[in-house]
Formats: sequence, structure tokens, C-alpha cells
Amino acid sequence: MSLLISPKEFITKMQDNMQRLDKRINNYIIDPNVDNIHDIRTSIRRVDASFRSLPKKIRKRDKICDYITTSKQLFKINSTIRDCDIICEELERHALDSVIYSKLTRSLKREKDAKIKKAKKIALSLNELSVPRVDEGEICQKKLQQRFNKVVTKIIQKIELSFPIVITNSNKIEELHEMRKNCKKLRYMLEILPDDKKEIPKTIIELEKLQDMLGSIHDNDIVIAYLKGARVPKADQSILKNEFLERNHKYEEFVQFCKNDLSNSKQNFFNDMISFINV
Repeated sequence: MSLLISPKEFITKMQDNMQRLDKRINNYIIDPNVDNIHDIRTSIRRVDASFRSLPKKIRKRDKICDYITTSKQLFKINSTIRDCDIICEELERHALDSVIYSKLTRSLKREKDAKIKKAKKIALSLNELSVPRVDEGEICQKKLQQRFNKVVTKIIQKIELSFPIVITNSNKIEELHEMRKNCKKLRYMLEILPDDKKEIPKTIIELEKLQDMLGSIHDNDIVIAYLKGARVPKADQSILKNEFLERNHKYEEFVQFCKNDLSNSKQNFFNDMISFINV
């Protein structure tokens, strides 16, 4: 079974994604709070998935390249802002009475404020760019299908290759993070497809489970890396120990999920995704 998508259906989804991003940029400029940071990051991912699916001739247009480049800059800086929030939240949760951790939290909040100023400037520049327009008549069905299939196939292959690595070695931090990102990329690509594809929601649910588990592990990794770099005295490293314990527990849950809930259907999970595409 192939994942057929018509230019008309694709353009509708792409325009919806761009309109959503445009609205969320305005919300973010007014108030870059935690929710708006999350919303703008997910919107940028969806727009990126749409543009990544376009045939090369359209994808490489100057207006589209400028828009995507600027949106990715906004995404990147908001990722670092989110990291500051995650670390602050953990410091406050575990060590409210510690003078050392209170100092670290104040420093992180100052860093976050400085980054938000830069992020708002990028958001304003993105807001000033005209939203790229692509007409249905410009897109060839065959080229759109080929490009979409090519992108989805590559992402699936990356997930499949990293799977045995991340479930056998908890220290593969980068590989775990990359798998999470690839699960998100695949999810947003599949969301482009028409709503009548009954097989897709099940796959998206599986991907969401994986990315949520991997995301929670990644949050611990962010805090652990920060605390190691902060050179906290040994006498005040209880939070670091707690982060390691939490991280290891989450990793074990992830492995058990993969071995029990997913492993029985793991081969089918990947084979089904591959079979969805008409390569």
C-alpha cells in the first residue's frame, strides 16, 4: 500500500501549517512563555516537513530558503531557551534550600532572558518575511510523491539502524537524541498525509510514545551535562545523583517498552512503515 498524496491535499496541509506558524509567531512576540515556546517549535517542525517534501525546483526558491533558514534559527535558539527552563525546573525541584543551586538558577534565568531578547528579534524578522506561496498547479504529482517517499524512507531507515544501538547501550546519548528527532520528523511527515489514511494514526501513536520516552531521558541528560560543567562541589552533588537515578530508571522503562510492547511487533512496525511507501 502506498501513501498517495495529491498536490491539492498537500497544499492544503502546507498552508494550514504556515498559517499556524504565522499566528504563533505573533503570540510568541507578545509573550515568549513556556507554552508559546513549545507551540512555535512544533509549528516550525511542521512547516519544515512541508517544505522538505517539495520538489527540488520549488524547495530551492530564494523566498522559501530564506523563510526556512530564519525559522530554523528561531527554532535553534528556542531549543536552548527550553533547556534553560528544564535545568531551572530540576534545580528548583531538588534543591530549593541550596545556596549553590540558587545561584545557578539565577544565572540560568539571566542567560534565558538574554536569549529571549535575541529570539524575539529573529521572530520579528521572520514575521516581516512574506509567507512563501506555492500554487497547486506548480506541483507535479509524480515529483511530489517521489520526494515525499524519499524523505520518509530515509528517516525510517535511520530509526531502524539506530534502534538496536539505543536499546543495548544507555550511554549512547547522541544516538538516543537523534532517534528522538527522527521519530519527530517521521511523525510530522506522516501528518501531512490525508486524514482518511486509517493506518497512519496507529503509527503516529507509536512514534509519540517513543519520542516522549526519549524526550524525558534527554531532559535528564541536559541537566546532567549542565551540572557536570558547572563543577558543583561533591558535598552538593545530591541532585546530580538523583538525575542519574531518574535517567537510568527512565532508560530501563524505555528498553522494556521496546522489548515487550514494541519488540513483538517491532519488525512489523518498521515493515509496515516501509510498506506504506511506494518507493
